[in-house]
Amino acid sequence: MTLLQADADAEARYRQLDAQASGAPAIPGLLAALHDESWRVRRLAAERLGALQATPETVQQLVAMLGQRDDTGARNAAASVLAQLGIAVLPSMVTLLRHADPDQRKFAADILGELRRTEAVASLVAALDDGDANVRTAAAEALGRVGGPEARRSLEKLLGSADVMLRVCALEGLSQLGLPVPLPALVPLLNDPLTRRSAWRLLGHVNHPTASMLTVRALATRESRDAALVSIGASGTVLSPETEGELRVVLRPVGDVLTWLEAGLASSEDERHLGALVVARALGEPKLALSIARSVRDGRDGEVALQSLVRLGLPGAQALLASTEALADLPGEARAVAGDAIVRLAEPSLCASLVALVDCGDPELAELGARALGRTRSRSAIAPLLRLFDDDALAVHAWRSLVALAQSWPEEVRAALNPLVQGKLRPHAVRAWAEIMGPRAHEVLRRALHDQGDAVRAAAAEGSLFTPKDTVAVLQSALMDESPLVRRSAARTIGKLAPAEGRPLLGRALIDADATVLSLACVAAGELTHVAASERLQELTRHSDAAVVLSALDGLALMGRLSDELLLRAAGHSDAEVLKLAFSLGADRALLINRALAMLEHARWDVRVAAARLLAVAAGREALAPLQDALAKESDPVARELLQQAVATLSRRV
Repeated sequence: MTLLQADADAEARYRQLDAQASGAPAIPGLLAALHDESWRVRRLAAERLGALQATPETVQQLVAMLGQRDDTGARNAAASVLAQLGIAVLPSMVTLLRHADPDQRKFAADILGELRRTEAVASLVAALDDGDANVRTAAAEALGRVGGPEARRSLEKLLGSADVMLRVCALEGLSQLGLPVPLPALVPLLNDPLTRRSAWRLLGHVNHPTASMLTVRALATRESRDAALVSIGASGTVLSPETEGELRVVLRPVGDVLTWLEAGLASSEDERHLGALVVARALGEPKLALSIARSVRDGRDGEVALQSLVRLGLPGAQALLASTEALADLPGEARAVAGDAIVRLAEPSLCASLVALVDCGDPELAELGARALGRTRSRSAIAPLLRLFDDDALAVHAWRSLVALAQSWPEEVRAALNPLVQGKLRPHAVRAWAEIMGPRAHEVLRRALHDQGDAVRAAAAEGSLFTPKDTVAVLQSALMDESPLVRRSAARTIGKLAPAEGRPLLGRALIDADATVLSLACVAAGELTHVAASERLQELTRHSDAAVVLSALDGLALMGRLSDELLLRAAGHSDAEVLKLAFSLGADRALLINRALAMLEHARWDVRVAAARLLAVAAGREALAPLQDALAKESDPVARELLQQAVATLSRRV
């Protein structure tokens, strides 16, 4: 009962702190909250303090907390805040690096590494001779984060250190920086059990045939093969055809190669996992198909996994389709990659397996089966697809797949689809009929345009694109329809017309009461370069709906009519998406630089990144320090990576 009460009290303190206004007056309370017994309260206080402007008094109090040995939570929270405050804490950390207490010297080294300021390199190099092993290690790790020529030289010297931890830190730091060292200095470390894994990781950054040869040979050695996978994953490159051939020869006699690769694919170590994907791609063994798909975690490895599955060809697709239950058990991203591979590899021999997917009862797998059937070029896929027009969720995929099959079996698809457009009309059947029949779909479209169902009338508006003689008349009628759904379809279709046909229709669409119709009309005006509509689009940049503002700005940009005044106003908009678009559209103009500098402190990470990207291409040297400070304060890992890219881009340019 006491524990439950404590949890409730902690939640109350968290909510109270979260409700407080930010700014300088909040600093004393936030500093006090760093001592709270709840880690959630401490984390929130640290995040709030890290986002504020650092003052000498605040930095002094945070540094003092680092010496409070009896309060580990406060010490760690203070270190987290200092790492976010940027260059303002640099002098204090350099001074702290000479403190009598080794714990505080280690804190200083860790924080300097997080700051990633090259001004700290000389002090960190000096700390490599510290009397405390933990401080020496922390300094070496920090140099690997900071980078720069002096840091690189110091790390390379550490490769010959008698201290194995310093050798490992040097290898990891150089690998993190992507800075290979000469092979003669690296090869001895590949065979040392204490440095092997880190050395192989760094070898992955050596782009040389000898490095590839060493890696391939190591794959056949039980002691080194996992480390070699790490090397391949660290390289971030696809193996050359020659290297892939050598790899297959080396792995052919290895009895447990599939079991070993499956373990690598399932590894939580990113580089080993990526290395296993690359090796599996080269090996081309269909039995690994499900393991390859199951290993997918994000976009980077998803692309490698997709390439690997496609390389397996038809046997790989058959292996994926062999068990509907196994496919259904794949997590979301993995299932998407497996599905994409199946669609790409679809052919007539897979038709029966794909129909089984359609009928399996899993909505996502049924959609996959419907999409893939259209790629089989098989006549036997027509009938299963016709059944799907009764299912609202699958009908859209049936329509597109039938259109694809009509390229191979035009008469058969028309004959099969004809009964669906003779009685009660279905929206996607109307779309399919219009696209397949073209001008001969006139009669069905005329009936659809007067149907009671607004979804059917919307389909008629979109289908009119394939009946050139009727297009304008159908769209004129659709733009006057009482249903917003129909008017939206008409507005969406206008942008696909030739300018002479589409421009006269825009007048009505650009005064519609529905915000989505207005947005689509703005996009169409830009696509058709309808300059006469630019005045109306300028008015719509003041619309209350942010989606309309976004589309109006996009349309004006496509026309070349986006003025500095409009761009500045957009950069001051309250909606984050409008802000991001302004920074994207205005990257070729210097007028947004000050606004972008201010937005480096925005609450949303994607706005901070958008501002940084503009500064990287539009600003000069004056923006480099603010960008570096923003990077030092950034806590979001995705934003941090993107900010690093912006800093690197601006550094190269100035």
